[in-house]
Amino acid sequence: MLIYSEPFERWKCVYTKCNAQCCVGGREVTAGDIERISKATGQNPEEFADLNHKKGLFRLKSRNGKCIFLDGNSCTLHEKGTKPIFCQMYPFKFDGIIYADEIVLKVRVVKDCPGFGEGPKVGEDFEIAIEELGNKFIKEIKDFLKTEEP
Repeated sequence: MLIYSEPFERWKCVYTKCNAQCCVGGREVTAGDIERISKATGQNPEEFADLNHKKGLFRLKSRNGKCIFLDGNSCTLHEKGTKPIFCQMYPFKFDGIIYADEIVLKVRVVKDCPGFGEGPKVGEDFEIAIEELGNKFIKEIKDFLKTEEP
């Protein structure tokens, strides 16, 4: 299940204007994200991720406060088609997980993004894509937790 902090009407990525301020170090990733990144880059997971997880949630390493995969204003993972799920969900930011009978993912809109309120109206296709990505994130956490069970 996915819970949004609040709805919004317009958003457009303007990463060249803001110097990719969304690409911060410590971005939340799943074991599935780590596997896809490792395969695409040829790097070992410990080179780019903090492998000390909290209930299936890992974090990307950073360089100077930015994501380790940021090169100038460009994401090297984007070029390889392996951006982590939460990066694909932007302008939503991770806001927590509730571990209950059903895992609940909480996200919130990043209002200080310069693209917030810009561009065309966000439509149903955008909302469906975010929902699908959120469900994929939850599924990957569930799948990882199953491997951790005694």
